[in-house]
Amino acid sequence: MKRLIVSFLFMLMLPTLGFSHSPIKEAVPSSGHVLITAPEKVTIKFGKPFEPVFSKIEVFDRDGNKVSEKPKYLEDDTIIEVGIKENGSSGEYTVKWKCMSLDGHSKSGNYKFMVK
Repeated sequence: MKRLIVSFLFMLMLPTLGFSHSPIKEAVPSSGHVLITAPEKVTIKFGKPFEPVFSKIEVFDRDGNKVSEKPKYLEDDTIIEVGIKENGSSGEYTVKWKCMSLDGHSKSGNYKFMVK
């Protein structure tokens, strides 16, 4: 009986074991990057298409002010891009991202880059 229960629980978990959340394939600027001037935009490319309604990126300056514009969704919803409102400010920037894959799994994170 115990084996039957363990087997049943394993079968329930099986569909989720192979799922790969939409990880970041590329970010520009990338985490830890040091720039001479502030970027005009921030772009994140994900490994799989995402649900635009539930996915976004936001950029904040060193004082915590949001400096990103409305997101654009590109290349069959694998890329999110935002323009930066205030160019030229030096300091640390924080990029916060959230992505929901087409099968409904959500993932979020953040990273920082620096402008000298």
